[in-house]
Amino acid sequence: MSKGFLFISVFLLLAVKPTIAQISHGGKPLAWNALSGIESRSAEASLFVDMPSFDVEEELRIDSLNESDMRGGYRFAYKFITDYNPNNSGVNFTLPDGTRVWRLGIRSPGAYSINILFTRYELPEGAQLFLYNRDRSQILGSFNQMNNSESGILPVAPVQGDELIIEYQEPAKAAFRGKLTVGEVNHAYRNLRGDEPRPGSDEYKAIPPLACYATGGSIYEPLGRSVVMMLIDGVIACSGTLVNNMQNDGKPYLLTASHCLNRSFTVSNPDYQKVAGRIVFFFNYDSPTCNTILKGTEEMSVASAKSIAINEQTDLALLELSQRPPVYYQPYYAGWNATQISNPPYAGIHHPGGSVKRISLSEDNIKLNTFNTIGTHFYDNCHWHVQKWSDGFTSKGSSGSALFDSEGYVIGALSGGLSMQDKPFDDFYYALSQTWTISEETDKQLKHWLDPANTNKLLCKGLDPYEQDHCLKLSNVEATGKQELIETASIPTTNTEPLFGNNSLGVTECAEAYTITGKALIYGAYFVTPSVTGSYKDLNVEVNVYGGTDKPQTLLHTEPFRPSYQNLNTSDNSFQETDKPLNRSQETYIHFSKPIAVDGTFYISYKITAPKGTTFSVYNLPKGETTKNTAWANYNGKWIEATTYPQNPFSTSLYIDPVIQYTTSVGIEDIEDNNPVRIYLENNHKTLRVLLPNGTEKASYELLSLEGKILQAGNIRSNVGIIPVNVSAKGIYLVKITCNNRYYTQKLIF
Repeated sequence: MSKGFLFISVFLLLAVKPTIAQISHGGKPLAWNALSGIESRSAEASLFVDMPSFDVEEELRIDSLNESDMRGGYRFAYKFITDYNPNNSGVNFTLPDGTRVWRLGIRSPGAYSINILFTRYELPEGAQLFLYNRDRSQILGSFNQMNNSESGILPVAPVQGDELIIEYQEPAKAAFRGKLTVGEVNHAYRNLRGDEPRPGSDEYKAIPPLACYATGGSIYEPLGRSVVMMLIDGVIACSGTLVNNMQNDGKPYLLTASHCLNRSFTVSNPDYQKVAGRIVFFFNYDSPTCNTILKGTEEMSVASAKSIAINEQTDLALLELSQRPPVYYQPYYAGWNATQISNPPYAGIHHPGGSVKRISLSEDNIKLNTFNTIGTHFYDNCHWHVQKWSDGFTSKGSSGSALFDSEGYVIGALSGGLSMQDKPFDDFYYALSQTWTISEETDKQLKHWLDPANTNKLLCKGLDPYEQDHCLKLSNVEATGKQELIETASIPTTNTEPLFGNNSLGVTECAEAYTITGKALIYGAYFVTPSVTGSYKDLNVEVNVYGGTDKPQTLLHTEPFRPSYQNLNTSDNSFQETDKPLNRSQETYIHFSKPIAVDGTFYISYKITAPKGTTFSVYNLPKGETTKNTAWANYNGKWIEATTYPQNPFSTSLYIDPVIQYTTSVGIEDIEDNNPVRIYLENNHKTLRVLLPNGTEKASYELLSLEGKILQAGNIRSNVGIIPVNVSAKGIYLVKITCNNRYYTQKLIF
């Protein structure tokens, strides 16, 4: 089966803030009653357009007929071709300041979600575009002139529910009138949420999430950061992998499968450039926990790409993202092996069914074999044959994902196969070695792009494109290794109200404390939250950053807690951003509108304003699982530690993980000049993070006393090493890093 796509017409998947056409730029839509004198009832009659009905059962029957071992037939939406613009649809009105406003409602009864494509998108400076559902539980945008692109399209993420509202605001003195056309409307007749109940979703639960294997120091941690989920043309889901090239120049090349782009070869002579321009790429869509699979963060995405190399005879597809993923995405460009020699274990990291990132492992040797299916004619012996998975398997949506060898090199990408939960056998990945120079045409081979200087080397190491400016995710919860135990602590007297959320005790705000040695910038923070209790229509949550030595004191920044994701507006090929629902347990990334400078101790809080019966909270470590408290609560207007909470006091940590970038080496005195190794002390001196030189992914370390006694030793197996340390006394210590046949020593102050 093609393990690759999900046909969509309206999808209801992810939330992300893309770079090119998908990054949103803040702001809020107008109040609903801002219709400038138009009565709301008459306005609504002209506001909405209704999509015609279609036979869902017939679509499901057609889907079942399209099943094959290419696994490219998982459709979840129905596509309507439209032509809606401010001149022929919706309502137009002008605000007192001269701002011109266009609103259009799209209604498609029974849809799980609706996504659209702006097939024409060009906005003047100062204009803003929003998309939201009726109760504004999801809001995408704003999108503005920075989302303009050469292709003139904007695909946007799905909006939950069967009603979608578009709102365009244009200044009175705009340089030109904006050009907007909704060219496609996609109605999701399946709920595209791989870890939520829906037909066929149980199978994905048997594939372990990446969190089960990507613990600190694991080779799969950086490799996982190279894997993305792809939503193509609003109707297809596949997987892809960022790959490095021999120039180490940071070009964002992405390896996937050609059958993801041509609907399993059912489209003849597709315009691959057009298809590539209509893709949304989601980064870090991971469950933060292994045993209980949670919805991953959907706020990091890039929209649109260029087609670089396509070879339908091998299933090769190499794309170049329209923009390099920003530093706070923490992207990693995987290395590759284009030889025919590799060793187990092998790992496939992928997004089956559009779900959170999963991993499949094989302990057996693999060999080249021939893979053909109905309607395809791949070259003979151009695929790696994985005969058996020891853990996991692949499925629809996995297509295009990389196969990694024991050294972490990409050796192929998934074309298809027959593996399933009860029969984890026989998957086929096209081999990089067999498509390296298989054609003399540069747009049908890999070598020209991945070895542009013609070095003729067939091994390339991975790359962190931001090298020594790497961003780090700090986590007090994960530092304990007990994230699988997280809970929502309750007030004992009620057993229903959250201890670390808005409650009847007068708690209005909760915070998590972090201490770093030196100066850093905070780009944003991850929040792992349970489902909101009650209605979240009128819920308002603010994220605050405080400075302070012994408690939150100085307010440094405020950001609204309004998670959102991007998707393709298939009506006009434009990208749009949608607010993420809060009625589920999930991880969310809140990106700050500007990096916030911190030094020493800082606090990240969430301040809640909610109607009666609605509660918001963040997961915490259970009582007795940590002796060091980092959680705070604003109790009756005063900040107190969780250990002094009048109701149920205990030491805990809240699952809030800031993404920071150190601005100087911290807590370290360099002993050698020109030392290419950088080390940071984190989590209150409980963790060493080692950044190896560019291109280096193996090293050993020793932690020594000043007398030369070895206190700890071990190996580092990736460009970024995470080393838990256990130092019993304060003082000066040495760390020795050995790599590339040289050693580097640095002084640490604990």
